[in-house]
Amino acid sequence: MEYKLLLASDGSENALRAAEFAARMVSLAPAIKVTVIVVNDILEKMKYYSPLRSPIVIEEVDAFFKEKTKEDLDATMEVFEKNGVKATGLTKIGNPARDIVNYAHAEGIKHIVIGSRGMGSLKGIVLGSVSSKVVQLADCPVTIVK
Repeated sequence: MEYKLLLASDGSENALRAAEFAARMVSLAPAIKVTVIVVNDILEKMKYYSPLRSPIVIEEVDAFFKEKTKEDLDATMEVFEKNGVKATGLTKIGNPARDIVNYAHAEGIKHIVIGSRGMGSLKGIVLGSVSSKVVQLADCPVTIVK
């Protein structure tokens, strides 16, 4: 049975430190298969804000955040490339904690690595931290990296 590791990233400093941690882990056990996932929830939330419902605004915001999500993935993938570790990357638009855990379950992920905070402490205080939600929902070990 292959051992699959999922690194959840949002491109933040803590997420990139989590990527460094995962890359070091994989360098010790090269048979581990790594997937990097970046889930952006801004587009999901946007549909609830009436001023942003204009088709033109939605299209522009959609393009901007899809590009931002791709940049976050690229920055994270660079960490693995720099460390000589092969990784597969994917992006999703949706609910980060739910989508990370659902992906992990569907793909038979054995371990999730995630940064402790992403976009800032205010978001964590108000909405609850994604990493905390992942720990609560996941059915595999989760390592949170500070």
